[in-house]
Amino acid sequence: MESSRIRSADDIVRGRETTAPRRTLLAAALAVPIAIQAVGAWISWTATWEEATVEVARTADAAAEYARAMLESHRLRGQQVALLLRDMPDEAIRAERASLHLRLRDVLELDRHGEDFSAYVIDRTGRILVTSDTPDPPPVNLLDRPYFVAMNRTDAPDWLVGEVARGRANGRDFFTVTMRLDGRANGLPPGAFGGVINISITPAMLVAGFTRLRGTSEDVLSLVRQDGTLLARTLELGIPPPWPRHTTDATLAAMASGPRRIEALETSALDRVPRLIVYRAVEGWPAYAAAARERSVIIDRWLRRVAVLLGIGIPATIALGLLAWRVRRADLAAVAARASLEQRVAERTAELARRSDQLSESEARLRVALEAADLGTWEVDLLTRIAQRSPRTLAIFGAPAEDTIGPYPGWADRIHADDQAAVADAFASLAEGTSDLYTAEYRFHHPEGRVVWVESRARVVAHDRTGRPLRLAGTVQDITARREAEERRALLAREVDHRAKNALAVVQAALRLTPRTTLDAYAAAVEGRVAALARAHTLLADQRWAGASLRALLAGELAPFTLRGRDDSTVTMAGPAVRVAPSAAQSLSLAFHELTTNAVKYGALSRPQGRLAITWSIRPATGNLVLLWEERGGPAVAGTPSRRGFGSRLVAATIRDQLGGILVQAWQPEGLTVEIQVSLCRVAAPEPATEADPLPVG
Repeated sequence: MESSRIRSADDIVRGRETTAPRRTLLAAALAVPIAIQAVGAWISWTATWEEATVEVARTADAAAEYARAMLESHRLRGQQVALLLRDMPDEAIRAERASLHLRLRDVLELDRHGEDFSAYVIDRTGRILVTSDTPDPPPVNLLDRPYFVAMNRTDAPDWLVGEVARGRANGRDFFTVTMRLDGRANGLPPGAFGGVINISITPAMLVAGFTRLRGTSEDVLSLVRQDGTLLARTLELGIPPPWPRHTTDATLAAMASGPRRIEALETSALDRVPRLIVYRAVEGWPAYAAAARERSVIIDRWLRRVAVLLGIGIPATIALGLLAWRVRRADLAAVAARASLEQRVAERTAELARRSDQLSESEARLRVALEAADLGTWEVDLLTRIAQRSPRTLAIFGAPAEDTIGPYPGWADRIHADDQAAVADAFASLAEGTSDLYTAEYRFHHPEGRVVWVESRARVVAHDRTGRPLRLAGTVQDITARREAEERRALLAREVDHRAKNALAVVQAALRLTPRTTLDAYAAAVEGRVAALARAHTLLADQRWAGASLRALLAGELAPFTLRGRDDSTVTMAGPAVRVAPSAAQSLSLAFHELTTNAVKYGALSRPQGRLAITWSIRPATGNLVLLWEERGGPAVAGTPSRRGFGSRLVAATIRDQLGGILVQAWQPEGLTVEIQVSLCRVAAPEPATEADPLPVG
């Protein structure tokens, strides 16, 4: 009885000691939600601003890619115009002005594209030679145009993006993609200024594309040069060019270093509206695409979100106050229940310890046999979904030691996407009692970044009174080595079949297309072409079909004709290392064979004093591989042949049709010169793929 009185007094003392903290807790329960709402509003503002930045940056990236594609297409059009007028002096161009006007329109496909861009060829005195706009260009002088002045300097670039101006010939607003012309065609020294080719682009053409990119948003998209000059803007300016500078001094200073992306909050000098703006560099060009969003639009979005937070937060604050009052009442009852709960927890802990000991003994008996078979084990309690895994199982899946006991399935997201459904169905059949045996082979993304093949087997080892499965036990084994060996055998068989079919198809084409003038000539031609294909095939096979060296392809074709019993200086080769893809190696090998055969029969290699120089390089501006074949010291060349032989047609078909390249042949008196241009991405072999990034564990 006395002991009971003592416990009651202690309870009273503890109650008095906890009264003040409970009152403080009640006040905090009301203050905390208000503080949380304030913090939530700030977090919402930060998230809204970051979200707007990501959206604007994504739009700027798309605009930059669109602008790059547009500028690159106009650079190619300028090159087409240059090829059309190649080696023509100014007087010849003026004499053929009407026909060249029509040919310009055909080359540029203006009847299909419309009048959003045009081509102007301007001589070194600033007069228009020919244009795609009209067969009879107006007598205007363009000496004072900034692009003309810039290109007339000795340090002028090959290409220039001009500022927006109003055309004196047609009255349209435009900016230019300008190419410098060499004056050699007019008798000037090589490298002398010979005029320019202008591809004039209307800002409206870019604005239309930008408008399609932004969709329904109100973002402002623009294109500016690296010096801040505005070229195009989706928000109409309402003033004639030249337009004022688009950027602030800080942004202009940042652009000078050429960063890939610039983010800023700027007040536009054009309309005095503050905007979040992201500048994205246009790859390969001194220009930036910009996407801008008004700050007021971002603030409106944030206010709408804050209104939702307050609509939820105020009722929640009231509810939390009521809850705190009820918690205070329930706290006294919890004190009494805590002792009983601790007792039950202690009993449960003891029971878990006993079961853990039993489980350890069971694992010890199985460990020796499982280690000998390289098997991992696992068990799953279907009621609690708790799994227990052996160290070998953890090693197979690359899991840490703390995952020995954990939820099941713990790594389902690491199963290969193509195998997840089959594994889930097999496990579901076992767990639902429709099957007593679980068997699955599947791929698994290991945390180290590799994919392993796993074979897993399990059986139901415990049921309840109704027959429902309660517990599973199974094994797991790494079968990666076995599956890789099977795949290598299958891949080798497919590869042998594929290469054999390709070789037979090319040989069949050579037999069918070679002219049948005489039996001996036909046999020699076929033998040479098949030998060229065989040499390319051997080079590719030596490199396991990962590509062949361009130098090795050339040396293989020239060795039978020039390197046996001749001076090594007969043929010279120079150029960077280029690895040719298998799909292009055989085509290039045939083309080099035909050029070599022609040189041995009719060209430089038919004379002891003949020389052949082969050089190649990569043009960064266009991404093209350029190969120059120059023959000197052979029989005098009378000029362009009146008839093209089969070899010449085969070379042209290979370079232009199969590889999509450019072939230029010049029959000069001192010898044949051949220039081959092909896109590097069409002929170069890709670099070996790196391993995938490791996936996180968990």
